[in-house]
Amino acid sequence: MDNVGESEGLVAELRAAEADFRSRVPDEEKLGEDARIRAWREAYQAFKVNPKKFKPSAEALLRRVVKGSPVPWISKAVNAYLLAELFYLLPVGGYDVRGVQGDVVLRLSPGNEPFKAIGATEEEKTDAGEVVYADDAKVLTRRWNFRDCDQAKVEAASRDIALFVEAPSALVKTEDLVGLTELIGKKIQQYCGGTIRTGLLEPKKELSVALPFQAA
Repeated sequence: MDNVGESEGLVAELRAAEADFRSRVPDEEKLGEDARIRAWREAYQAFKVNPKKFKPSAEALLRRVVKGSPVPWISKAVNAYLLAELFYLLPVGGYDVRGVQGDVVLRLSPGNEPFKAIGATEEEKTDAGEVVYADDAKVLTRRWNFRDCDQAKVEAASRDIALFVEAPSALVKTEDLVGLTELIGKKIQQYCGGTIRTGLLEPKKELSVALPFQAA
């Protein structure tokens, strides 16, 4: 893909989506009633993280929008998936594959693993039992989707990226995951070009899936 520069069209879509979102979700109380928001709060609580202190990424973004703030501009690809979050209220995370070493795994951290967040100057340590995304060499994301690492961040120079969306419980419908994935692919291809590949992993059937996926 080509992730360089800004896009007036995408910015216009974001502003319209923000207005639409506020018409559907007028306040934070209404946001908290949504099953998808509750699903992620419960997931955080399950591995002993306070979702009021550490908000799942989609909820943090959506709360800003409810309060009247615009979605910040990061890059075409990132803002394409943030646009999709406004419609599906689910967190999306991802990595520039150049910064990933080996497999990407969702696992529990034993604790005390080093982690450097995007834009951070100091290194953090993970807590024992927190859910993390990791590759063969490092933690990629803390608290499942709370904060991504600097080493694999999606930036203007990124050409190949891998994005992830999940259902932490049955409160999140598979059709929402599929719809969100399709919308992200459509918007990234519209504004960044490239080839979009998608796949669905169902843990009850299998615990791993190989990249690349089937072309969509």
